Amino acid sequence: MVTGPVSKDAIARSGAKGAASFIGHTEHLQHRLRAAEVVMAFWTERFTTALVTTHMALRDVPRAVTRSGVASAAFWLADLLLAAQRGRRRRPRIAVAALNPHAGEHGLFGDEEPRVLVPGIALARKRLRSKRLAATLTGPVPAETAFRFAGDRYDGVVALYHDQATIPMKILSFGEAVNVSLGLPIVRTSVDHGTAYDVAGRGTADASGMRAAIDLAGRLAQRWRYM
Repeated sequence: MVTGPVSKDAIARSGAKGAASFIGHTEHLQHRLRAAEVVMAFWTERFTTALVTTHMALRDVPRAVTRSGVASAAFWLADLLLAAQRGRRRRPRIAVAALNPHAGEHGLFGDEEPRVLVPGIALARKRLRSKRLAATLTGPVPAETAFRFAGDRYDGVVALYHDQATIPMKILSFGEAVNVSLGLPIVRTSVDHGTAYDVAGRGTADASGMRAAIDLAGRLAQRWRYM
């Protein structure tokens, strides 16, 4: 399934049955397909990021970041990186971004790193071993450092909340990144941008993002092993 951008607000206010709770394709498809878990990711040939939390208020993020969520995002990110590779497979290098500035400075700015992220990374390594997937996980890494070296030192970054992932992705790869829903029983990809009402009807829209989403969907449909 390859989807285009939608207005979440327009759907939620449409009055259609069940629409009031719509917050995005990712969560909607998880519910409709009864998937046990789903992870939002943004893929490019250069580097990829997966999110522990998706569409929620920033004030709710610290409580929503859990050990199991970190493990799930890291696992599915590794699986995606392996499935999307061209040619011979190599071990993906993944950084798990910290939540707090400077990764908490040993508890000075928060304790989520040792209390949640470190155990979550350990769970991810255990799950990867159980599926015989080879990946190198590093972290928690200060978020600014993780994305600074994305595409060089790291093939992928596990981000903890929406804008922690999308700001660097859109600076580096806007229009080229592909939104992927991981953990569903189907392949689902989409563009990395919104509805762009400001250019509607002008004939100036760029279709490269949709072409990239279709290309990746075809590649994953042939190679994905764990759906």
